Amino acid sequence: MITLERQLAIFRQERAWTRQLVAALPESAFGWRPAEDAFSCGELAVHLVQAERFWRKLLVEAAAGRAFDPFQLEGDGTTRLVAFRADNLRSARRAAEAKTFAAVLSWWDEVQAETEAALAALEEMQLAAMVDHPLARLRHPVGEMLHYMISHEVHHRGQLSAYAKMMHVEQPPLYVGDGSGAPTRGEA
Repeated sequence: MITLERQLAIFRQERAWTRQLVAALPESAFGWRPAEDAFSCGELAVHLVQAERFWRKLLVEAAAGRAFDPFQLEGDGTTRLVAFRADNLRSARRAAEAKTFAAVLSWWDEVQAETEAALAALEEMQLAAMVDHPLARLRHPVGEMLHYMISHEVHHRGQLSAYAKMMHVEQPPLYVGDGSGAPTRGEA
């Protein structure tokens, strides 16, 4: 099994790449959306921060032996996820936390620090506690569920990348280096 330290390193790496993409978007693109029923660029960035707060609470509660389901939706995973979509979009649209990419990135710094501290505080035994995701059909140990938190971000980074392409915004090269801008092997 992959260690928590390694999972957190992957989380930081993926986050650095996501932040590079968000930072490359012009502020004028904050409200751009490909369709009325889709997140705007800014709402997608807000959603990523909101989702991280949810995932952190889900994992920490499971590690403590408690379920976490703030949605209380009925049905199987697919039914719950479909029922949640409209509320999810509305939540990002009415978020008062950030109305610019710069504000989202600043807010995200705080949320990421809280997430890293909460996850780093977990003990080895807690990583084996089972997590039931209240929307998706996912049931895995905390240590494995962290992967799904990361993949959720990667999924939405892909959406933002497609949005940027549609708006003709030059994107930073992703999956190059560690996201810090420091030279990598062979570039120094």
